[in-house]
Amino acid sequence: MTQGTVRPRAGICATVTAPTTAELRRRRDAVVGADLVELRLDSVIDPDVAGALAGRQTAVIVTCRPTWEGGGFTGSEEARKRLLADALARGAEFVDVEWRAGFSDLTAASPDRIVLSSHDFTGIPADLESRMNAMRGAGTRVIKVAVTPSCLADLLTLQRLGANSHTEGRTVLIAMGERGLATRVLPERFGSAWTYAGDLGDIGQVTVGSLVDFYRFREVTEDAGLYGVAG
Repeated sequence: MTQGTVRPRAGICATVTAPTTAELRRRRDAVVGADLVELRLDSVIDPDVAGALAGRQTAVIVTCRPTWEGGGFTGSEEARKRLLADALARGAEFVDVEWRAGFSDLTAASPDRIVLSSHDFTGIPADLESRMNAMRGAGTRVIKVAVTPSCLADLLTLQRLGANSHTEGRTVLIAMGERGLATRVLPERFGSAWTYAGDLGDIGQVTVGSLVDFYRFREVTEDAGLYGVAG
């Protein structure tokens, strides 16, 4: 970031899951305080893109995460790709596409609405920096990288990668698990365009209400002093 440039404030994306599309839509509309809503189609038994998008009042990210990337979708890749393509065709503000999926035709057709994602639930890849550069090379609007730190010191590596990003506003960098809390409540310190909030506590998410009210997400500025206790 050049001197005198103000980085845009990071937003909150609320992740919504449900057993059915109708319930997904109801929970979508019940979200308060978020700038984006992630609709997890892989959580429903009857994925219906039109139904999930109908009547939305907040911009959305449509996600259909396969089991091989930590999600719940068990169908074929062809079926999953059709759902994502349908979301793009129906005007979803963003669609999440896994980097390993190889859906290059989707990312090339609508790069400004693609969140190209990569998740590692076992650790932090040794080649993370080159991986992020390769993902940026795909030309999509945003890249999302979620990794699993083994200690708090790992966050320094992530902060360096985020701070050195030459593509501000195009990265979301998340550390999963309890050790990654700082990346969720202080996304701007890691160069992230937004953070993810919700009820998926197993990967370290906190609720939108906790972010806003307890962690004072909207009030903490980029130059605020931070203090912590680790033991």
